[in-house]
Amino acid sequence: MNKFFNFTKEVFTGKSLGRILFNWQVQKHCQNLKGISIDLAAGSNPSYYRYWGLDKNKVIKVDYKEKEGVDVVANLNHDLPFKDNHADNIFLFNAIYIIEEPKNLLREIRRVLKPGGIFFFNSPLINNEAPEPNDYRRLTSQGLTKLLEGSGFSNFEIIPLGERFSAGVNLWHSFFIFNFIRFFAFAKALLLDKLIPKKIKKLHPCPISYFVIAKK
Repeated sequence: MNKFFNFTKEVFTGKSLGRILFNWQVQKHCQNLKGISIDLAAGSNPSYYRYWGLDKNKVIKVDYKEKEGVDVVANLNHDLPFKDNHADNIFLFNAIYIIEEPKNLLREIRRVLKPGGIFFFNSPLINNEAPEPNDYRRLTSQGLTKLLEGSGFSNFEIIPLGERFSAGVNLWHSFFIFNFIRFFAFAKALLLDKLIPKKIKKLHPCPISYFVIAKK
């Protein structure tokens, strides 16, 4: 029931279906994390901060330009300004597509992680282009696997968020003028996703995005 109320609240505050599903993954997997945490491409105060079990004041927030709430300014296309084995947790949410050479960044992330540290990231698949200032790619599950393995990660989980119907509705998010229409469209899409045969989902997945958990 709590998830239903949260879903309703998020829809009526204008969140996209992709953002809602992503926030739920943060809530599920980013609880009770200990030690030093680094949030890459954090921005000022992203909505997922309400969902994880971390004190946001104890998270090192990194962004490419100075803004309120940012602790470290860094270009993610260059080496990260942290020493080896520095962090217990690193986050890169909805930003992998703007990186020029993602393998280089993931190798840097693995370098900065302590042994046993965890890297969390979310990678859009079915989404509009969003230059920030650039938009280079959409990665499939196989593409993510190749990227992770090529960067030195061998212990990871790739979780699809949504399926065909929710992915389609998510693309139309900004065209729903009234929140009550958005609510029924999102809810119906999630129900229809459940009717898609498991074989289709496995062989030919079509999610909104992938949530990835990788351990060093």
